[in-house]
Amino acid sequence: MKITKKASKGLKREFNIVVSSKEIEEKINDKLSEIAASARIPGFRPGKIPNSILKARIGKEVTGEVLQSAIDEATKKAIQDENLKPVTKPSIEIDKYDEGSDLKAKLSLEIMPEIKHIDLSKIKLNKPIAEVSDKEVKEAIDRLAKQNQQTVPLKKTRKSKTGDTLVIDFEGKMNNVPFEGGAGKGHHLSLGSQSFIPGFEEGLVGKEVGSEIKLNLSFPKDYGMEKLSGKKVTFEVKIHEIREASEVVINDDFAKGLGMPSLKDLKKAISDQISNEHSIASRSKMKKSLLDILDDQYNFELPEGMIEQEYNSVCTSLNKDNTNSKGDHDRDHKHDHNHDHTNEDKHKPDEKMSKEEKLDARNIAYRRVKLGLLMGEIGRTNNLDVTDEEINQAVMKEAQKYPGQEKQVLDYFKNNKEASQNLAGPLFEEKVFDFICEMADLKEKKVSVAELYNDQEIDKNPKKQNKSKNKSKTIDSKSKK
Repeated sequence: MKITKKASKGLKREFNIVVSSKEIEEKINDKLSEIAASARIPGFRPGKIPNSILKARIGKEVTGEVLQSAIDEATKKAIQDENLKPVTKPSIEIDKYDEGSDLKAKLSLEIMPEIKHIDLSKIKLNKPIAEVSDKEVKEAIDRLAKQNQQTVPLKKTRKSKTGDTLVIDFEGKMNNVPFEGGAGKGHHLSLGSQSFIPGFEEGLVGKEVGSEIKLNLSFPKDYGMEKLSGKKVTFEVKIHEIREASEVVINDDFAKGLGMPSLKDLKKAISDQISNEHSIASRSKMKKSLLDILDDQYNFELPEGMIEQEYNSVCTSLNKDNTNSKGDHDRDHKHDHNHDHTNEDKHKPDEKMSKEEKLDARNIAYRRVKLGLLMGEIGRTNNLDVTDEEINQAVMKEAQKYPGQEKQVLDYFKNNKEASQNLAGPLFEEKVFDFICEMADLKEKKVSVAELYNDQEIDKNPKKQNKSKNKSKTIDSKSKK
């Protein structure tokens, strides 16, 4: 076996590999002898089958295994001899191989870039602190009161208005034919709730009990049911009763109705919940600031292969978010089987994207790869890792998100090790973030609630982000440790 290093450029490394025909033939014969020891063929005693007979029967399969083994061995040797740290899966291209000839191949890979020492003590971070105000608690209780508000019949006859609840019978027709799901009796409809298609609730404002109304409407073009989307329909509606919201008295009885001992306890529970939400938002804002600092202060060459992989992933994600063509299928369908998809799946991830969208996706990919490598390097140099116990705990948390289906979720992760390992990425990132916060110059800063929640939507809509690579906000370090 001969491995020759080619001239390198940047982070790319290439090698020429030559495995002689003699070495291949020896390995094939050794493999056939190993198989012959236990193989059974009619007419031959066990262990006495000639290699020539076996070669005629399984020669192609054995040759394939031997060639793959030789390539794997050469790849491993090249990496070890050069003390390389690949960041992407090595690529092998067979230049030439005919039976009885030398195997000639080209090995290509990208290595980990050199990242200079990161002095975490010089990183300055602010931890935003927003205190829970009485106003926030009151607003939360008011929302609860509104959600639990009851309706009562009108004390004085009048016409309907927005905010009222109507008790109605209705029937929808398309081309004078009733359609499925378009009728109801004794239905309680809150005017202004927008629970019906546009024009329905508006057409019932200013009406009296006993009114019979005919509404000529159209379903929205993006309506979830294809057979109704954009179609013209009529609704015949009869109003049986007009009800108005009753006043909710916020006291101990109200709190008890929500399962709390008293109003004081309800306020305390709400305050604690809001405080927890503020803590989560604070951590998110700190992480965003840290990633911006790392992105601004540290620059190094990035592996093109990693950027391309991340770019394709970003494009796929953006296209999935921006299309409704398969929305119902993806949302309602459990993907536990294979599909016979069309050539649509073979399209390039960015094929239908504009130049601006492609640039946004490229900038996001660049930032994700860069920050992923930085976070990974910080974790590696400080011996940070995710334990099996932590992964198991993460699996349990995932299972708890699906009440009644815990066993199926646990079985899924048990039978799919890769799925379990995918949970390690976010765990690793959080662990590195916590470590950086411990080492950095961290100071608390009191802020308003508005300031705390400003700019919390990160990497959701790149079209609204600055074109600079420093403005794409999310990283994914699950494969970059």
